[in-house]
Amino acid sequence: MRKKIILWCFCLLVLPVSEIGRATETQTEFVFQQGEAFSHYVLRAEQYLRNNKVWVNSENTSRELDAVMPFELLPDATACAGRANVGVLLSHGLSDSPFSMRDSARALQAACYQVRVILLPGHGTKAEDLLTVSRDDWRATFRYAADQFAKEVDVLYVGGFSTGGALAAEYAWQHSDLVAGAVLFSPVFKVNSGIDWLAPWLALVKDWLDHDPSDDFAKYASIPLPAIAEVYKLSKEVRHLILDNPKDLPVFIALSEDDQTVDSSVTEKVFKQGMVGAKSQMVLYSKDQMSANTDRIKFYNTNWPETKILGLSHMAVHGSPENPYYGEAGEYRVCGWHISDDALYQACRTDQANWFGEKSDALLEKSPHAARVSWNPNFHSLMQEMAFFIQANAGSNR
Repeated sequence: MRKKIILWCFCLLVLPVSEIGRATETQTEFVFQQGEAFSHYVLRAEQYLRNNKVWVNSENTSRELDAVMPFELLPDATACAGRANVGVLLSHGLSDSPFSMRDSARALQAACYQVRVILLPGHGTKAEDLLTVSRDDWRATFRYAADQFAKEVDVLYVGGFSTGGALAAEYAWQHSDLVAGAVLFSPVFKVNSGIDWLAPWLALVKDWLDHDPSDDFAKYASIPLPAIAEVYKLSKEVRHLILDNPKDLPVFIALSEDDQTVDSSVTEKVFKQGMVGAKSQMVLYSKDQMSANTDRIKFYNTNWPETKILGLSHMAVHGSPENPYYGEAGEYRVCGWHISDDALYQACRTDQANWFGEKSDALLEKSPHAARVSWNPNFHSLMQEMAFFIQANAGSNR
């Protein structure tokens, strides 16, 4: 962290003043259009992605396209007959794609809910497309998709992961007459950095801190500073919106106390002080706290030596162990921590007895080439709790 702080400060000092405020290339972002049918949006997305996506493997284009496409899942008509038409709109986070919501969406579908997952502008193509995207582009896509979905279902929930969670929370607070509640996975109400406030300033003079090619077809390897600045601004705005306007709207949050991407302590504060409803629930995973229950918060200890897991990462909370790509026996390991050291990187990717978790000294003591965990051994229990929460509160705000 110290090296990164020094680098950021150095960038501010040495870059020419003439670069500040420089004009950027404009582009038309792919945004959900007001009043657009979701089926039409999906067709437009496919064409847009085919024309603009940079493929990780040009021989694997069908799979890569499917991973980043927005999608809809319908409940089984026979098994779910007679139930209210409950819709759940989900959004992925920064640098991710709809693939990151696939496990949760399928669990919701199995619980008899209609699920739509959107593609945030700037995503699914190449990381450079995040250079000019704005948080208002993200907001517009979420808002228009939610507005349209609300017209088609009896009950609407909104939700998402990380940045998508912040967008969902904002929409819920601004449209509490339309939604029955929100389901949030590792929502970003503050970036986990004491110098996150520098991002908007750095974005004026520098595009990237690092810019690595991705070998992961479901997300970008690097995020440009302008996009990080937009997340900083969005999270601050949503945080203040909720803290300044406490509501009893039912909210379900799942997060890891060990999250290195978002500040979990701020999320807890937002939950306790802004999401004040008695029906709101938080599931908090922690490698240091013992499993326990309070009135609205359930703690799960995540020191699992039997599975070589120490702490859940930002991306792991809503990931299924059975996911064929990111799961326990999946084909892709998240080893970006070691990208600058090829020996460690290769060991991370191949060691069959490796440890997994969120980056910490304690984890790296167990394995110097430990990988970032990308699934939650508690996933199925979490999905049951979420589905029960939705069912119990489906009529509470209608």
